[in-house]
Amino acid sequence: MQRTIRVVLAALAVLASVLAPTIAHADDGSDLCANRPGLGTPPCTLPAGGIMVELAAVGWERTISPGRRDDSLVHGDALFRAGLGRATEIEIGLGGWARSFSQAGAISEAASGLGDATFAVRHGFGSETEAKFAVQAYVAVPVGRPPGGAGDWGAGVLLPIALPLPAGFSLIATPEIAAAVNASGRGRHLAWGAVAGLEHALTRAVSLSAEVSAFRDDDPEGAATESRFALAAAWRVSRSLQIDIEVDFGLTPAAPDHALLLGFARRF
Repeated sequence: MQRTIRVVLAALAVLASVLAPTIAHADDGSDLCANRPGLGTPPCTLPAGGIMVELAAVGWERTISPGRRDDSLVHGDALFRAGLGRATEIEIGLGGWARSFSQAGAISEAASGLGDATFAVRHGFGSETEAKFAVQAYVAVPVGRPPGGAGDWGAGVLLPIALPLPAGFSLIATPEIAAAVNASGRGRHLAWGAVAGLEHALTRAVSLSAEVSAFRDDDPEGAATESRFALAAAWRVSRSLQIDIEVDFGLTPAAPDHALLLGFARRF
């Protein structure tokens, strides 16, 4: 697993070096409006006819408890977005290939499977690229299998918010309420929470964000609150390409101890 992460990092470094000459043209006066990186969701939407593909090259999580270690690895989590105009867009998400590894003493377990698909609609209040508030509704379709798939359909509503602050900072927040799939893979329960943080552009091409999330999950098999702290960086290599990285730290026992996500967004 560590070897896989090193290979992905090396590949991203090579890609960045190849595309570095285009960085001078990264700012064309418009916002790329990528969902990634970070825990929250932006309120901006793609203009009419705009197409974007966002791909998580790798996502890794680790949880360590007394006598046990759990790792999960996801490759190829993809999101396809299309602007419909009037500050509205549609999204189709395809879960990547998920693998889980558990080690408890001399006993080890492993499993793998494709993730589920999601369909979403987002409407921003304001222009496509400058909306400060939006509403997004989504439905998750159980086309995958554990550990990637949940086993049943789920749905939810998000309220992405972005407000400008002095000195180039932005306040970002994403409250959410969902009908989450039960851990048993059948039926649904209430889950709710929010993400809040700050975003700041270091240069025309590089931005950083820091976020905290807290979500209450009232699963029948045991309610829990998952909270994370995330640091993310996005590099706009060109007018239509972004490379990003995110590191998460668990703040509650229900959250993974550490997480690392690498990926990119490409607008057409």
